[in-house]
Amino acid sequence: MNKKSIGTNAGMIWNLLNNNQKWNIDQLQDASGLSEKEIYTAIGWLARENKIEIDNTVKGKEDFYLVIEYYF
Repeated sequence: MNKKSIGTNAGMIWNLLNNNQKWNIDQLQDASGLSEKEIYTAIGWLARENKIEIDNTVKGKEDFYLVIEYYF
């Protein structure tokens, strides 16, 4: 895995999250076809760019969604 593929995967995950819904890791894996490692590195990329939010669920898992910023 290299930075280019991580960035490409981050773009893919960003596009999936762009539907204003929360996704869990299993849903992201099913929709993207990426491995868990690839998804988590992409999520790390998006988190570093402050483009993603992560919520902990009651079951101890995470939900992921995009940060929506409005500028006036």
